[in-house]
Amino acid sequence: MMSNLRRSVWLFGAFLLAVGCSDCGSTTDPVAAEIQFVGDRTSLENTFNATFKFEVRLDASNQQEVRVDYQTVEGTALEGDDYEPQSGTLVFAPGDLIHEISIPIVIDEALESDEQFKVVLSNPINGYLKGNIQEATGTILNDDTQLVITLPEGGYDTPHSPDVPPEGMALVWSDEFEGELVDQANWMHELGGNGWGNNELQTYTSDASNSFVEDGNLFIVSLENGGSYTSARLKSQDLQEFQYGRIDVRAVLPYGQGVWPAIWMLGGNFNQVGWPECGEIDIMELVGHQPNFIHGTAHWGEIIGGGHPSYGTSTYSDFPTTFSDEYHVFSLEWSADTMRWLMNGEPYHLVTSENVAPYDTPFNSPFFFILNVAVGGNWPGYPDESTMFPQFMAIDYVRVYQ
Repeated sequence: MMSNLRRSVWLFGAFLLAVGCSDCGSTTDPVAAEIQFVGDRTSLENTFNATFKFEVRLDASNQQEVRVDYQTVEGTALEGDDYEPQSGTLVFAPGDLIHEISIPIVIDEALESDEQFKVVLSNPINGYLKGNIQEATGTILNDDTQLVITLPEGGYDTPHSPDVPPEGMALVWSDEFEGELVDQANWMHELGGNGWGNNELQTYTSDASNSFVEDGNLFIVSLENGGSYTSARLKSQDLQEFQYGRIDVRAVLPYGQGVWPAIWMLGGNFNQVGWPECGEIDIMELVGHQPNFIHGTAHWGEIIGGGHPSYGTSTYSDFPTTFSDEYHVFSLEWSADTMRWLMNGEPYHLVTSENVAPYDTPFNSPFFFILNVAVGGNWPGYPDESTMFPQFMAIDYVRVYQ
């Protein structure tokens, strides 16, 4: 009886071993990669954007070569007249995740409306197209019609200048925006979307259609494309930071429901302590549905119950003139424990260390600049049918005297 039991166990084990050996040396079958465009491309037709680049990504690193064909397809933009047709095959070697498709744009001076073409992916090998089809749209914004920049000739200019500083002061830094490019010694672009803590809609880019230097001004442009928005946000963090002095910024502002330009500062220790502990100085903010009003505000302290300490007020431009109709100068006079806001040389707001108490003031430390135009968000609300795009902020200069 025991002998028969041992024999049965031995036979069953041998059967399992035989079955197991049929799989010896096998590996897990490769998983097909998901292939998709990262996004559409919208840019002005100019020499800065002579090539549209479309990024194609795999969803994960692959163990095998992945291939996919691509081809441009005419829309309102025509092959040869508006862009150079392209076709080919993207080859992702094992481990590759990203490739770019470059489409040359035909730059001309003809008066045209905005035009679109598509780039279409097909015939994937060792992968599949997300949604079974992948198309990216290229929108060529003809800057002779779509972005009409007419800078006002009038407006205010401070009596101060680099050669004639405020009494008892000297110019320590300025950007007069006289070159042809954004000065990378002064500014870096912050990129991306995700709401920026305010449920904003725009994606910030470094694309020349969203920020460029021309006619002695820095232009920050918000664009709309099918319900999505791009803009630019430039900061001087770790490049140009200042503690105290007089700051003058001369600018023309955009307008419209949901448009939100800002000229502001954050404490240089932002990366170490976060916001609002680092302190925030809003030299100027405007919500576009109130084009005659600008706001100056200080933020500090800590977030408690969803809020934090702040103190601000507003001033206005006499109706019917708005901040988009002419230049204004937005200023901050900043000394130990005191900040005073001015518009066109007239003070309208004051914050002292007594306003900040019982918190220790963060405003006696170096701060850096931020220049941006947001779209949508908790404060200004969101664009509606009355909002026209593109919108731009033009900055003539940023000057710091001490």
